[in-house]
Amino acid sequence: MRLCSKKSVRAFFLVLALMTAAALNLCSLISSSSPETFSAIVSPGLTPWASIGGCGAGGSGGSGGAAAKWVGKGVTGGLIDLQVLGNYSFGQSYQTSSLSTRASYKPTYTSTLGITIPVMSKSGLVQPQGQIPDRTEVTGGLGDITIDYSKALGMEGQYALNLGLTFPSGQSDIKRGADNEKIYLPSILQKGGGLYAAAIGLGYTKDIEKGILLFDINYNHPFALNFTGKNQYNQGNGGWNYATDNMSASDRNRFEYYFKPYGENDLGAFTPRSISIDAYYGNKAEEAYIYSFGLTFSAPLSVAWIAGYNPKTYAPIQDPDFQAWSASLNWGMEFSHAKYPVFIAVALPIHDKADGAGGSASVLKQWSGPDLKDLGQAWSFTIGIKSTLF
Repeated sequence: MRLCSKKSVRAFFLVLALMTAAALNLCSLISSSSPETFSAIVSPGLTPWASIGGCGAGGSGGSGGAAAKWVGKGVTGGLIDLQVLGNYSFGQSYQTSSLSTRASYKPTYTSTLGITIPVMSKSGLVQPQGQIPDRTEVTGGLGDITIDYSKALGMEGQYALNLGLTFPSGQSDIKRGADNEKIYLPSILQKGGGLYAAAIGLGYTKDIEKGILLFDINYNHPFALNFTGKNQYNQGNGGWNYATDNMSASDRNRFEYYFKPYGENDLGAFTPRSISIDAYYGNKAEEAYIYSFGLTFSAPLSVAWIAGYNPKTYAPIQDPDFQAWSASLNWGMEFSHAKYPVFIAVALPIHDKADGAGGSASVLKQWSGPDLKDLGQAWSFTIGIKSTLF
């Protein structure tokens, strides 16, 4: 499942080519529209603002919480739109705080180019082995940066094509412990996944009486790039220094590669491809505020692996906390303002029962019902503000 083959490489590039061709065809189609069409697309109304992190965010590295989607009137007129979202999420054994700043620019009337820079603080219980007492570890700093591009499509701009690329700017190899007993922390306490991730999505917006409906479907594809051609942990003093001459091609690819079309980082942690969908309703009956309800659902397409806890060896293991699906119930409210609208949101995460390390290698066999013991034990709170500059 995690090995690279010629067929998987060809399939990866074929998917990218089809995605690019579709985007170019759709963009050229809308570019040929009349000025009246552009006017209809950008006419005042409700604007579905991006989730925390923008398109493609969260492609690698877990946050432990649920994303918040801002549904509101928005503000326009400046050269650059600025959005700041603060989030606090907690569960039975973790808590996460993050601040995501997104700056966006409109190259054309119907397109938006943005960058999201997150900073975070995480804490959680860690117990890599049963005989070792658990302890609380804390991490924090810069997360994975995302660049996103969106294009409005259709006669009324009711469709949106969203593209995103996430960069591995967040640290993914954080260790804790005494000098001779350091261990890698679990993925939920890492600030990134050590991977790039490409995302493509399609959105649909429909105005109804005193309200608006929004639907999105997104595909996220992590991949690995290595500009040196060598696994950074398999060389130098303190490295594994595994000899690769007698390895099989698939094993050697873990230590010597420039590109892998799947989400395996240098430590062996594997982030699977995933599909997510969400649906929101926004009520615009009141002029001063807009409230919204939403449902999100996400599912990985294969089973995740994590790096082995011992940094002295290459020994990835199946993720003991892997969730075959996750969802969230969301409520939000925008306090509308011509220059500085404010948004608050609450989300209730829902997920299936973790299968544990050594579970089935098939993601479909790991599907189960909601984890009722954890239901209501995890929550996510968001507050944000938006404005325009220049």
